[in-house]
Amino acid sequence: MNIILCEGKRDAWFFHEIMKDHIDFNCILCMPDSGMSKLQELLGSSCFNYIKTQYSLLIYGDNGKPIIIEKVLQRVVVDTLGKVKDDINVVLILDDDGINYNDLYKTIFDKLQSIVRDKSKFNPLPYFEENNNLLILKHPKGRGCITIKLTTVPTSLEDQIANKIVEVKCPHNSKILENGAEKALKYLRKEYYESYEEMIRQSSTWFKGENWVDNIPTFCLLNSS
Repeated sequence: MNIILCEGKRDAWFFHEIMKDHIDFNCILCMPDSGMSKLQELLGSSCFNYIKTQYSLLIYGDNGKPIIIEKVLQRVVVDTLGKVKDDINVVLILDDDGINYNDLYKTIFDKLQSIVRDKSKFNPLPYFEENNNLLILKHPKGRGCITIKLTTVPTSLEDQIANKIVEVKCPHNSKILENGAEKALKYLRKEYYESYEEMIRQSSTWFKGENWVDNIPTFCLLNSS
């Protein structure tokens, strides 16, 4: 099972479109703006055993960066490792917001290390290792493994999309971007699209070939059973 965790519903829409080119649409469960309780329900052992027969990829986007790091990632690890007895590959997608990749990576490393050392969550404690920028958690009795890959969006997804739409739709009107990505997206949505979802999904096609986009399906496909 592959799981993509991202910051919000826009990210979920965007990466859903990207992954549809690589995985059968019917095998992707996209959960934009669904809430952590819904994710927790799906990860429960009885529900998970059914979900994994229907889907090869789950995309969750909600809560924002702090909650994704502090709570959602922990929920995925604690609710699945050793309980569903399955290998899970997690792509954690965060806006870099101008922060160095190594600093974000260390934040995730430290968070995972605190989880696997917590005896109130695991007994016996899992093994934790790094390999080629992957963070790997293994149940000591062989009941499952979680591999986590951190990937980042340069600046933010909103910045990327606003810049790309202006580049494609109105290259001579770059002043739209002067007041920030959110205001630019609001204007562009009214000008060219019926909804934010349509704008995000349609614009995703212009990013194919960019490394920060292409490495996500590559990881998922390499680690699919």
